[in-house]
Amino acid sequence: MNIKRVILLSAVTFLLSVYSFAEGTKEEAGKEGGKINLEFWNYWQGKNAEVLKALITEYEKQKPNVTINNVYIGWGELLPKLQTASAGGKMPDIAAVDLVWMPKLVRSKTLVKLDPFIEKSGVNMKDFYPETLRVSRYESAYYSLPVSTNNLELFYNKDMFKKAGLDAEKPPVTWGELVSHARKLTIRDGSQSGMEVFTQPGEGLTWQAQVYIWQTGADFLNSSNSAPAFNSDGGEKAIGFLVDLIRKYKVAPLAKWGLFGQGKAAMVMDGSWMVGIWAESAPFNWGTARVPIPADGKPATNMGGEQIFIGKTTPKAEAAAWNFIRWLTGKDAQLKWDMETGFMPVRDSVAEDSTYKEWITKKEPRLLPFAVNQKYAHSRPPITNYPEVSDIFSKNVEKAFYGKVTVREALTSAANEIAPMLK
Repeated sequence: MNIKRVILLSAVTFLLSVYSFAEGTKEEAGKEGGKINLEFWNYWQGKNAEVLKALITEYEKQKPNVTINNVYIGWGELLPKLQTASAGGKMPDIAAVDLVWMPKLVRSKTLVKLDPFIEKSGVNMKDFYPETLRVSRYESAYYSLPVSTNNLELFYNKDMFKKAGLDAEKPPVTWGELVSHARKLTIRDGSQSGMEVFTQPGEGLTWQAQVYIWQTGADFLNSSNSAPAFNSDGGEKAIGFLVDLIRKYKVAPLAKWGLFGQGKAAMVMDGSWMVGIWAESAPFNWGTARVPIPADGKPATNMGGEQIFIGKTTPKAEAAAWNFIRWLTGKDAQLKWDMETGFMPVRDSVAEDSTYKEWITKKEPRLLPFAVNQKYAHSRPPITNYPEVSDIFSKNVEKAFYGKVTVREALTSAANEIAPMLK
């Protein structure tokens, strides 16, 4: 063999060995604390964004080799951007999204299966409220964790209660009491209604109507999400109650949403996020209570919130991303997150924590009904075409609100349209 060729081959072999050693060192550095940057997409803004930024800073101090790049993307833009990123194979390391988006995203197969991480880390999944995990699972595997949640409860105008001769510290507990209170609170000239009901078609109507359905013991879809379940006696009772508020008792008008905040309705069912908003903006005294239930019913509310997941990138980035979301969804970080933002606990250990209980009792007791009822919150069905299902349901129920069809006819029509979509 030519001596020059031998020398050249030896040099190449040496350089390859050096490169291989260097790469191995780099990989080990990643495991032992090599620098890594993670991109975190979410739509939180305002106070939520401020709290998240502080938590990220705290985490980065604990993990100085990790940088979390917090990327704000508007609510209306985040899902399309994630779908584009998924199609292009360039997912963010971490993302927090509206829980109703998870069925679409998880089927893209660009989310990391979390079970191996969960098992290795020993995360107590039983500490999360079961309903918050319904959208976390797909084909018996976890692909996300709940990071925030909220629900719907009753808000009432204390000034109106007093003026109507009602005890402002004793809001209605049952459907019967709600009707009785609403009748006393309604001014027949149309200037003040006793109760505000969401009557416009869309998710707002469905989101609220589901609460009343669940309170009767009925469900929106069956347990396998393969058929409608709202077209039942319980469903008819629930929607019938709302129709009666509008048409029989005439205490809830067919009007654009927002009457309570304007001081034109005495009661409304709305979300925990409104506590902070109305604490600053409402020009009247108000309180909160658990949503009234039928005399023979059960506590129930609707669950909102976000899920956090890991996008498929590299093993190193995915492991680092897991460490962050495990920390962010852990008890200590969640205590700070909930107390600073007003989100409801996703973990039982947070809800039962003495620090949290003391904070909510002293700082904002009007959040207590939401915290107490969170354990009774239901998740909307985790199906990919939920928006379409919700739209059909709401449009049919709206017809019953206007008296164009009976409640049974509205629910039967909605079920006939939706059933083929679930198969």
